[in-house]
Amino acid sequence: MTTILVVSAHPDDETLFSGGTLAMYAQKGHDIFILETTRGEGGEVGEPPLTTRENLAAFREQEVRQAAGTLGARDIFFLPYIDPFMEINGIARRIDAPLADFAAAIATYVQKIDPQLIITHGSNGEYGHPQHIYTHRATRMALNSGRQGAAFMTWSAWHTPAGYQRILNQDDQADIINDISPWHDIKVAAALCHQTQHAMFLRNSGAPSVADMVRKTEAFHIWRGPLPQDLQDRGNSVYSASY
Repeated sequence: MTTILVVSAHPDDETLFSGGTLAMYAQKGHDIFILETTRGEGGEVGEPPLTTRENLAAFREQEVRQAAGTLGARDIFFLPYIDPFMEINGIARRIDAPLADFAAAIATYVQKIDPQLIITHGSNGEYGHPQHIYTHRATRMALNSGRQGAAFMTWSAWHTPAGYQRILNQDDQADIINDISPWHDIKVAAALCHQTQHAMFLRNSGAPSVADMVRKTEAFHIWRGPLPQDLQDRGNSVYSASY
């Protein structure tokens, strides 16, 4: 069985971008570990409010712990960085930490968990989110200094037709497209754990419900392969010619 480390900028990213694939891997017996680089302190408190701004970090930690358990993750960890509050103009920001220090913090968990596969954000930060981009860069740096033999892939890779190109990484061509329909209900259940962010989910997606927002395909770009042999099950996946 394969050990997989998922590096996520904020609680809910691991669910929305790769939850179906993680549920699929977990059901097949693989060990999933999630590393959150923040506790999502800069996110929303819910509509109507479910917590206070001061307690949001603790609240979102509990939300993502429930989501991780729903997806079948073996454990979840958190880095001590503070997610900056989104400014009034709606511009997202990244953590206030040097890239080398951020990468070293991630590398600590790479060395501790010793994964055969690492999954994180794409190079464009999906829709250009600065913390997503910074997490991608730091994870690549950590990988180069840590688990030399691990495969590395990123989510929300570019493919057509997708119907949701706004959140795809245009510079990361899809090498794998997973049909996660058999695990869609699990992914929806995990997304529902992130209650504080539901209004934002619906506002940004235009979907009438969280279930309608959750996609049934997940695409990945492989930066360093090949994938471990026991992950190369083509039953629910479409691979490029090189994989």
